[in-house]
Parts: sequence; C-alpha cells; structure tokens
Amino acid sequence: MDDKEMFSQLASRFMALYRDKIIHKFKNESDPHRFQRLLQTNEFARTLYGLSQSLCNRYEVDHWQAQVLDTADLEIIYANVDAVEGSEGDYVDRLVKELLRYFKNDFFKWCNSPDCEHCGCSGEQMTAIGNEGANSDERRFDCGVVEVYRCPNCSKTTRFPRYNDPMKLLETRKGRCGEWCNLFMLFLKSFGIESRYVWNREDHVWCEFYSSNLKRWVHVDSCEQSFDEPHIYSVNWNKKMSYAIAFGCTIATDVSRKYILQNELSRTEIAEEDLKFLLDTITRRLRLNLSDEEIYKLACRDEQEMLMLYGSVDGASIVTKSTSAMKGRESGSTAWKKGRGENGKS
Repeated sequence: MDDKEMFSQLASRFMALYRDKIIHKFKNESDPHRFQRLLQTNEFARTLYGLSQSLCNRYEVDHWQAQVLDTADLEIIYANVDAVEGSEGDYVDRLVKELLRYFKNDFFKWCNSPDCEHCGCSGEQMTAIGNEGANSDERRFDCGVVEVYRCPNCSKTTRFPRYNDPMKLLETRKGRCGEWCNLFMLFLKSFGIESRYVWNREDHVWCEFYSSNLKRWVHVDSCEQSFDEPHIYSVNWNKKMSYAIAFGCTIATDVSRKYILQNELSRTEIAEEDLKFLLDTITRRLRLNLSDEEIYKLACRDEQEMLMLYGSVDGASIVTKSTSAMKGRESGSTAWKKGRGENGKS
C-alpha cells in the first residue's frame, strides 16, 4: 500500500468517525432537566420556545400550499423567471427574486390604515381611535387584536383585524410586515423552496431561503422586495436591534450577527450560553426523526453557517449590496417609520 492510498483510507475512516459523532449528537437529548429549568425560570426562553412551536412547522400544510399555487399567477411568474438569463444552477434564486417582485407589485398591499368600509374614504384620511379584541368570527382566523379607525366623512368606524391565518391573508391580501412575512413564507414553501422565518425582538420579521447555488441561507424581505441585503435594517434603516432568531422546519438558530452590523442593543434577556443551549435543543428535537444522512448533511451546513457568522469567512462581505441609494425603510408611511426608528435617521 503506497502513502497516497494509506492517506485516503485514514481520511475515510476519520470522516466516518466524524459523521457518526455528529449523528450521535443530534440523536441524543442533551440535559432535558436543564431545558425545563430554563423554560421555567427565563421568560425570554419561553418566548423563543413558543415561537419555535408556532413557526418551525407552521407552513408545512399541503392544502395551504396547494391553495397558494391555485391563487398565484403561475404563468406570469414562470414566464418572468425564464425571461431572465441564467443557468439551471441559479434557477431557484431567480424564482425567489420573481416571487419578491410579484408579491409586492402584483399581489399583496401595504396597509397603514384601511379605507372606510362604508363610504370608501381613503385610508390616508382615517383616524386611529384604538384597539379592540377580536370578535368570534375574527378569532377563527387567528386574530388577537383589531385596530379601529374613524372616517372623517361619514363618522363611522372601520375595523382592521390583524390576522395571523395565512389562508385569510391569501383572501384579504393586505397588512403590514407581520402579514407580509407570514404569507410570503407560505409562498416560498408552496414553490418548494427551503425557507425559514426570522424574528427580530424589535418588532420586525423577514424570511431566508437556502440557496443551493450560493450554498448559504439568503435574506429576503417581501416588504422591501429585498434579496440578499441583510445590512438594510441596521445600516439603511438605522434600526437598533438586539436579537434576530431564525426558525425553520429543521432548525432554530441565532442569526443576529448577520443582521446587526451596527446599532446593537444590549442582550440581557438570557445568558448567551443558555440561548445557544436552548436553540440547539430545539434543533435536535426538530431533527429527531430524520435519517442519518439528512442529519449529517444539515449539520455540515450548520457548520458552514457558523463559520460565516463567527469564523474566518466574513458573511457580511459576500452579500449583494443594495442596487439603489435607498436610505431608510421603503414600506410604510413616513410617520409610522419615524415612530419605529426605521427611517434611516439617527
């Protein structure tokens, strides 16, 4: 046996041992007592766990996905994708860009305030007079709060239910960032695109999808029609943030370093080691019933993502930069953006 053959065999044995170690790690529960104690003693841990229970598998509903495909204009979508020059390898990337365009320009509508349902007065003239609880019909569609507006023309009130049911949003086709992200996640899933939901503690949400072409998770924000621009929040909007957590059907992970490039707020809600333990435990549970091959593939992908966020590969340096001179948030009224500190001004 020559040296080259011996080295090849040693490398194969090493990789087999490494693979077995990774699989064993994800198939064995790590300290369930610590996990339960953490949930009992830390409110933020309970919040994140609740989000994982709600979001990780929320969009894996076949009839929801079928309804999206029945509703969307597939002919226009695929025609526009095919019209853009590219390769077979970047087809999904081009599809996501077209879905962003279609969703924002052709399908969903931003709603600062609703038009009067009685006389049709423009929402720009409506006055917010407070919130109410959802009625029995609204609660059927996972609505917790209803904003109420008064019309200056007819003096009647119009309700704006903040629905969380994607099927209801497919019907209403309007909302703010929560509704946009909620339904756009279902759009991505419906087109067979691996994606995850990103929650920011400072009241914004967006999506990511896994690009096999770029070999990494890519930021997408349907409100802004933004593709691979994680800097827009802390840099363009000048938004101050503390935590950004991604929830997918096989993972829950902290992606704050990817998005909080400046204006970082203090992170005191949970000890960092406890946050990592919490998210790792949720991820293990999500992968418990996967095959050994799937577990290993995902673990390798996790390692690559961690290298980009914390290691030698600079994740911020490989993102697509904004093609416009946009400063501040695009979606939402001027007053609303200013009130949220997302208008690009200090």
